Amino acid sequence: MRRAGAPGGGRPPLSSQGLRRAFVDLALAAFCLTFAWAQLVEFARSLRPSALLIVVTELLFAGFFLVRRPANEVSRSPWDWIATFCGVVAPLLLRPGGAAHDLLAAQVLQVLGGVGSVLGVAYLNRSVGVVPAHRGVQWRGAYRLVRHPLYAAYLLTNTGYVLNNPSARNVVVLAVAIAFQVARIFNEERFLSRYPEYRRYQHLTRWRLIPLVF
Repeated sequence: MRRAGAPGGGRPPLSSQGLRRAFVDLALAAFCLTFAWAQLVEFARSLRPSALLIVVTELLFAGFFLVRRPANEVSRSPWDWIATFCGVVAPLLLRPGGAAHDLLAAQVLQVLGGVGSVLGVAYLNRSVGVVPAHRGVQWRGAYRLVRHPLYAAYLLTNTGYVLNNPSARNVVVLAVAIAFQVARIFNEERFLSRYPEYRRYQHLTRWRLIPLVF
């Protein structure tokens, strides 16, 4: 007997869960592309290298959001989803401040953060996630130093960006982004600590975000 599916045995229609996941992935990619476009416009105006670095990083994230694989299990907690949404969207609200040039220290932070983001995403590959979910445990590379190297990279990149583009708006956005990123860390670890392999990982890699600090 043929199982329920598309007529003629073709590909079955997307489930409501699949449609929701596709919508979330497309929305995240769209946010990244919007932010990348704002930085590309800034680069065309000022030729500041930090803006071009952000464009490349955001295009990378947009691509991975579109091809990432489904999770084995995803958190259904409303707070986890709210914290995730705010943590993802807040940094994308940063905007160029019209400064004439980049500060050297800020450039260093952004380069380190950009390299860290690329390496973190490369190690995760199609397991990149946003909402707390179980897609396996990553142990390699920067994940041996801290449990959330991507968030550490975001912290460096966003801090460098605000130093290069100082404004009251950007300072507030950065503070909000950091607060929600920390909330995301605790949410993810609460969710993943149910799995024995993640508890072993927590034992092996002590620090969450900054070695010897947090």
